[in-house]
Amino acid sequence: MLELRPSDAVIDLGCGTGQLGVPLLRFARVVVGVDPEPDMLVALGARGTSVVPVLGGDALLPLLGAALGDVGAVVIGNALHWMDEPAALARAVGVLRPGGAVAIVTQGPPLWLGSSRWQVAVKRAMEVERGPLTATCGTDDATLAGRAHILTGLGLVVAQRRWVAEHSVDAEWVVGHLRSATGGRAPSGATVAAIDDAVRSGAVERVTTTVVSGILIN
Repeated sequence: MLELRPSDAVIDLGCGTGQLGVPLLRFARVVVGVDPEPDMLVALGARGTSVVPVLGGDALLPLLGAALGDVGAVVIGNALHWMDEPAALARAVGVLRPGGAVAIVTQGPPLWLGSSRWQVAVKRAMEVERGPLTATCGTDDATLAGRAHILTGLGLVVAQRRWVAEHSVDAEWVVGHLRSATGGRAPSGATVAAIDDAVRSGAVERVTTTVVSGILIN
């Protein structure tokens, strides 16, 4: 989906701790990670990676594109739902070189929408603290189709790939995931204790990863 050249720059928008950007380092000249949360960039730096951290959001894309030149890809992982999606995608397309791509990666459903016993228990604890949790974080089919429609309207050739995988989780992972998915707000001590109890005997999350990508052909 990404046809990167060694001379390319890659922008990881909403980079978090670099789950997308770090693996792309070996395919590009430079990877720039953009995130509005300082704590996320601190965690990115703690990985000892050469991803260049930039504090901010999609409004910086035109400046970054002009400074970097030859942007081969803008990647967005589990973050687009925090943005004005049409505006952010238009800015992303605007910095691409011909043949460059935008790739939107989502993983879901959010764990509070999962059906396993431990996920139900975590949701119950979170809802005591914060009220009903119903957000899909952009992982639902209607939102994914809407993103493909936006990219098509911006002149990109769009494709979609999807796969399912399972992975084991522990309390630390669950707390980190919830913090990231809810705008950086950490669960309370009582909720963390409930999470620890829910996953103590072992927990597995089933995740569907969907990549909606578009290539600029001109």
